[in-house]
Amino acid sequence: MSDVNMGLPIGAVERETGISKDLLRMWERRYGFPEPARDEQGDRLYAREQVEKLRLVRRLMDMGFRPGKIINLSMAELLQQVQAHQPRLEAPAPCHELIRVLLGHNPAQVQAFLQTRLHELGLQVFVREFIATCNQLVGEAWMRGELQVYEEHFYSEQINRLLRETLSRMSLPMNPPRVLLTTCPGELHMLGLLMVEVVLRMANAETLPFGCEMPCSDIASAARKHQVDVVLLSFSSAYEGDVAEQVQTLLNLLPPQTEIWVGGGGCRGLRSHGQLSVLANFNELDQCLNQWRLQRQSH
Repeated sequence: MSDVNMGLPIGAVERETGISKDLLRMWERRYGFPEPARDEQGDRLYAREQVEKLRLVRRLMDMGFRPGKIINLSMAELLQQVQAHQPRLEAPAPCHELIRVLLGHNPAQVQAFLQTRLHELGLQVFVREFIATCNQLVGEAWMRGELQVYEEHFYSEQINRLLRETLSRMSLPMNPPRVLLTTCPGELHMLGLLMVEVVLRMANAETLPFGCEMPCSDIASAARKHQVDVVLLSFSSAYEGDVAEQVQTLLNLLPPQTEIWVGGGGCRGLRSHGQLSVLANFNELDQCLNQWRLQRQSH
């Protein structure tokens, strides 16, 4: 019997679902799912229905669910959860057009499409509304099997590149608050941070981007060295670490006057308190920024 009939090898499952090989093996040990067969060499082979279930698990993780809470649900139960928690989205036509452009597999056409939308909408609307909506549409198309994982990655890379180019052309505000932007070890996703940096720059706030995967001790040292007012962290829903533990560690290391703002799909369940503000969207980022400035003006 061929591998195609028996199932997909672990590398193919990783590509199709965006779930790493290490995570698939860990779930197999910890939760008893997935349950791959083995070929003559002892290598894992995953049945197509298990791959489809893993797609739904990944989509719910993107919405903020922890895998241990959902991985043993049936396909029907997973679909119910997706339908119940998927925000109702009235996306404008250009956002839907993006999916067609991605399926054309023409990098120049994708770049031209995004550049045109940026010029038409202006940077503020492009980042706050267009990209945010497209991120969701691309995720939904991937979940339905209309886009492959590599097409989703290509989309993210094109947006990352466009935002970096845009930031390189923007002025560097020197007005408070001074915000350090980074992620904790294990968090490789940069798109959310780049979007936030654009919004902060447009709000005339000074930004200090430090890239990905910065240990808490280094974040605290950099925050003191550069006398930052805010440390802003992004945690995607794919983050496998303990978000609350990382945040608490950093709170213990930072001086009391330095605030921590956190956002992203991995922050669900966290609550704002004291130095910590949990941001669900750009409106809450605006509120934190305005509140910070009002408090400093009153002193």
